[in-house]
Amino acid sequence: MSIALALTAMLLLGSTHFINGLLARFYPPLNIGFYTHLGGALVSLAGALLFSTWEPAAWQWGALAGLGSALGALLLYKGLSQAPFALVVPVSAVSMVTIALALSLVFLGERPNAWVWLGVMIALPAIWLTAGGNRINNKQMNSMTQTGLLFGLGAGLGFALQLHFLGQVPNHAALYGIALCMLSGAVCLLPFYQRAKPAQKRFPLFATVAGGISALGLTLYTLSRQGQLAIISIVIVSMYPLTPVVFGSLVRRERISGTSAVGIALSLLATVLVVAGSGQSVYNKLTNSTAYYFKI
Repeated sequence: MSIALALTAMLLLGSTHFINGLLARFYPPLNIGFYTHLGGALVSLAGALLFSTWEPAAWQWGALAGLGSALGALLLYKGLSQAPFALVVPVSAVSMVTIALALSLVFLGERPNAWVWLGVMIALPAIWLTAGGNRINNKQMNSMTQTGLLFGLGAGLGFALQLHFLGQVPNHAALYGIALCMLSGAVCLLPFYQRAKPAQKRFPLFATVAGGISALGLTLYTLSRQGQLAIISIVIVSMYPLTPVVFGSLVRRERISGTSAVGIALSLLATVLVVAGSGQSVYNKLTNSTAYYFKI
């Protein structure tokens, strides 16, 4: 069940990026980030009032997650404005999963088995390739590209902190934590809001809807961590670039490059390995528990 929740979260979060990617061609990207956070706050708060239980710790972890989310959005869009998309997006995605994994290992003391580690090792290049990442040569390493690279790394750090802090919110208060995360992110992005043209007034609605989808995805991600290692949920969710690539091919008739096709294949393989490792972990726990019971 936890795997299914993580996979659905990946699909929803990727859908948010697909919608916002379409809007970014016509509307200021930081405005999109603001309305996405605002929409997520409204949807998750409504869900929290109906289905969640308040927990004081949600204030702390939700606000910290919002700072990470706002930092990630701000640096990602800044990077995209100064460097190639094919560099900033893969760098941010790979750095996000790498930093999030490190946080789980250091602060949560998680110890995944060999299958999960193999899936992680395959997932890192898979994310890069799926997002269209290219090899960086000496000619490309000019000052502008270096700046974009740093922005990509910073964006990955922000999103990794968001995932990590949201994972600390108790299960029964998950929706309150996400509402505070999205509200905190919206407040942080408000100073960067840009006045838009009158013809663009309909775009905030689409970005707000995308925020609601994102809030649902974050909710499922938080719930998926309760029944398995956080590393497993992080790896699966971090492969969200699959969604905009596939949707772009289906909806906009965009051709999937050979690089992205290899990335998609590796992503599927990584998912299978992580799922197999998750099942093996559950089997080992059941075996150990049974052996302990009969020993008694």
